[in-house]
Amino acid sequence: PLITAEWAVSVFQHAKPAGFLCAFVSNGNATPEALDFLKPWIAAYKIDLKGFNAKNYRTLGGTLEHVCNGIRLVHERGLWLEIVTLLVPGFNDDGAELSDLAQFIASVSRDIPWHVTAFHPDYKMTDARSTPASTLLRAAEIGQEAGLHFVYAGNLPGSVKNYENTYCPTCNTVLVERYAYRILREVLTGRGVCPQCGTPIAGIWT
Repeated sequence: PLITAEWAVSVFQHAKPAGFLCAFVSNGNATPEALDFLKPWIAAYKIDLKGFNAKNYRTLGGTLEHVCNGIRLVHERGLWLEIVTLLVPGFNDDGAELSDLAQFIASVSRDIPWHVTAFHPDYKMTDARSTPASTLLRAAEIGQEAGLHFVYAGNLPGSVKNYENTYCPTCNTVLVERYAYRILREVLTGRGVCPQCGTPIAGIWT
């Protein structure tokens, strides 16, 4: 697990003293020992949760249980965690599966951001169609229904209503307004609280 951890830490040991906030991008497979080795050098951790069907996960060469355990381990260590699910039509976009996935994330923490992103045919997977915006919107709504505070629909800018923005989970004030990778407006840097109602907003705002 995390076979690049030593290489990553050797980079982070130079980057962190230079003022960088370092993050690790992962498929979710992890051991407590590897995470404890990484933790002093990173602020954030991103995990690809590729679905919530154990049989389908095995076709990708992974084990759903291991990834779910990795998510729990990262959260338990207090690292800022975000989860991304690439929605592939006919593979992992079933409503019941997405509901189970969102409820699992919420059971770990409702403050974990969940990003649902659109697939497009490429490289060795050209037999599935591109993900329509309607699927991303349905998945984002499922995430909200599960009680997640921060749900984002990604990589189809301008087609996913307000799911590019960050809202206060208490009063629904727009805190970060985005278009694709551009931040158009944000009010949290250095404060981390909603200016309207004073609710602390989970995240890294310094």
